[in-house]
Amino acid sequence: MQGEYNFDLKDIDSDLKSFAQKGVTEFALRDRRFSSDKKALAEFIRKAARLAPEVYYSIPVKAEILDAEIIGLLQNLFCSIDVAMRGEAGKKFFLDKKLFSKKAALLNDAGLVFGFLMDWALSEGDTVKAFRDRVDFALGLYPNHVDFEQLYSEKKEAKNTAVFSSQDIAWARNAAYAVSVFYSEGRAVPWFNSVLKPLKIAPSKFFSDFAEWQLCNNCGYDERKKAALSHKEIEKMQLLFLEEKYCEKRKERLLPVVADIVRINGAFSRLAGEGEESELKLNFNPDDLMSPAAFDIAAFEENVCMEECRVKIYAANGEPDYKFI
Repeated sequence: MQGEYNFDLKDIDSDLKSFAQKGVTEFALRDRRFSSDKKALAEFIRKAARLAPEVYYSIPVKAEILDAEIIGLLQNLFCSIDVAMRGEAGKKFFLDKKLFSKKAALLNDAGLVFGFLMDWALSEGDTVKAFRDRVDFALGLYPNHVDFEQLYSEKKEAKNTAVFSSQDIAWARNAAYAVSVFYSEGRAVPWFNSVLKPLKIAPSKFFSDFAEWQLCNNCGYDERKKAALSHKEIEKMQLLFLEEKYCEKRKERLLPVVADIVRINGAFSRLAGEGEESELKLNFNPDDLMSPAAFDIAAFEENVCMEECRVKIYAANGEPDYKFI
């Protein structure tokens, strides 16, 4: 990405001070000592906020060092936090659900952007069942994204074992790519769990089915390098697949609600991310769609009156807004 500048930090002060001169707009912290050393991380955050506050930082951390102090400091920084939910190659990984739930709650309560770093078939004793469990658990914590380095790095290639076959590895890879496209690149965090609830299936099953849909439509893992998908293109895929799943589960009556929720959230995300304005034809009033009532889609469909309208999503004095047209 143009304007992105990654390097190992040796002299923090001088490097941070040079960002404006070099035109750095994004910075990915790669030095591993910061991810597990609370004191070093706190020092970096303080200096980054003071010396280069306009830069967007991607900061990997281990869940154990996230506490009220670190999260308070992160609130002063324009950043995304990547929490490792994986072990080290050749070592066993224990998924401490209580720990991750607590840390995710702290991050969500603070309004911070965060995601999980995950893998498959790398830690000792990993199984496809354990991978499914990690995906199901992680998506229930409302991360903004879930990243799998293995999708893009040959150095992280998984090898089959007695408990993780080559067929399992292929399944996990395709499911991981499905998560990456549908959830992370598709910016689905505001609505994913709400939309999934009426289908009564686990996230790992949903993404396994979406992976098969991708393969059938020539947009799976093997086609990932042909062309970068825009968010609008991914949104079309999301809506097509959700229509298929809702019809399969005989929940067609909920589709007008689902489509409106996906499209209005997508429009606001493109306004924030790309500065792109949108015009939408909706089945329901935007105020209802963006309210807590939309968290329960079945109840929403039953209790909220349809109100067909056309709206424009735009920025008013720098703030996202909408108006009827």
